[in-house]
Amino acid sequence: MTNPTRTALLNGMFEHLATQPDAADPIEAARKHADFYGRGEAGAGLALCRRDSVSIGQITGEWLVPPGAVPGHRLVHLHGGGWIAGSLASHRAMLAEMAIATKTAVLAIDYGLAPEAPFPTGLMECVAAIGFAARTGPEGEASAERLYVSGDSAGGNLAAASIIQIGRTGGRLPDRLVLMSPFLTTSALPARLECPTRDPIVSIEGMQHVRSVYAASAAPDDALVEPLMGKPSELALFPPTLIQVSSAETLRDQAIAFADALWAADVEARLSIWPGLPHVWQIFVATSSDARGALTEVALFLAAN
Repeated sequence: MTNPTRTALLNGMFEHLATQPDAADPIEAARKHADFYGRGEAGAGLALCRRDSVSIGQITGEWLVPPGAVPGHRLVHLHGGGWIAGSLASHRAMLAEMAIATKTAVLAIDYGLAPEAPFPTGLMECVAAIGFAARTGPEGEASAERLYVSGDSAGGNLAAASIIQIGRTGGRLPDRLVLMSPFLTTSALPARLECPTRDPIVSIEGMQHVRSVYAASAAPDDALVEPLMGKPSELALFPPTLIQVSSAETLRDQAIAFADALWAADVEARLSIWPGLPHVWQIFVATSSDARGALTEVALFLAAN
């Protein structure tokens, strides 16, 4: 279970920009909300992992290296936060648990956030980080034997968009992809079922507003912002993909639609819908058995041949 006080404070995290666009500093308010989301959720993994700082051009990042890490296996994780928030600190505890569960070194980066770094800056930095991990690991320069990419929320959007961009321009595609509660389109989709409660964290209206901050210059159907709009030929290049989403969140139906699109493109896609959980519940590693269960599912998926 998650902390109800945390959930109450997070209500409308992305709507804050839409409902109070003239607030003194709505961007900073959203960043504080995002950083608070995973605070106090450090599990045992954080103390066990080695942290190695890294620079990739102008990007700062860090490797989280678990005991017994499989040499040559690397995972690049792109953090969420609506393209405007999130940081190494906000997701570090969750990524340490991922590293422990997968026995894989995890690379996290502080990609550029909007509005200071509008689209496509952050996306291209994510693509650069994936290319870096393909060539270089915490042990030094050497090609990755297994390369994985994951992302949560808007980081899931960036992960999917990175696959499309790499497919367009060339470069090593990851062996497997994990999307956690991903933003896959900011367009409203018909709901398949009526959710009993309103998602307190993400709404289509809030997503559309942060998209206007992040990618105002992008076309409405630009697949690098709206991966669900990707062409079948682009989606066909996706590696085996695990999509985790909650039944109770706004993003459920677009996750289902994206899995449908991948299946239509003959891509192995696993759609994992967890009942009644909050957006990116995987981050609550210290207090939620569902979070730990989801990370175990990720580990089993990445370990499959």
